Amino acid sequence: MMKRKTTAQWRTAFNSAGLRLTRQRLLICRELEGRYDHPDVDRLYRAVKPRMKQISVFTVYRTMNALENAGLAWRVATWRGHARYDANVDTHGHFLCEECGRIDDLSAGSIGAGAVAFAAAKGEVRRVEVMLSGTCDLCLAAAREQRQDA
Repeated sequence: MMKRKTTAQWRTAFNSAGLRLTRQRLLICRELEGRYDHPDVDRLYRAVKPRMKQISVFTVYRTMNALENAGLAWRVATWRGHARYDANVDTHGHFLCEECGRIDDLSAGSIGAGAVAFAAAKGEVRRVEVMLSGTCDLCLAAAREQRQDA
């Protein structure tokens, strides 16, 4: 589980990236780091809008682009036309369910140390992206249940 950053830590991270930490950006960052469903911009917007009435979806888009460019968030996947985001920028992989769109984190150990070592031998590794896709356990169980009911 990822430890949540304090406002001072967010401010330092933003300043290091040459960005200013605004109230809107802080709210979006806190929302993203508290979620594990890898939300898209629309979900983030709907989550923060009740707490900041004047925020726009455009502000959320710009903030996510700034976070991604600064290395403070990852664009995880594009599923059915929607980019999804993750505040956990530590090395880890993802599993995408092609049925329901759920994205689960995979531990760094499960993505294969051999592949990381191989890549590191080729140059400087800044980020490892591993995306496995298939059908999640919940969708498989629902499909089995439907077959049994038929």
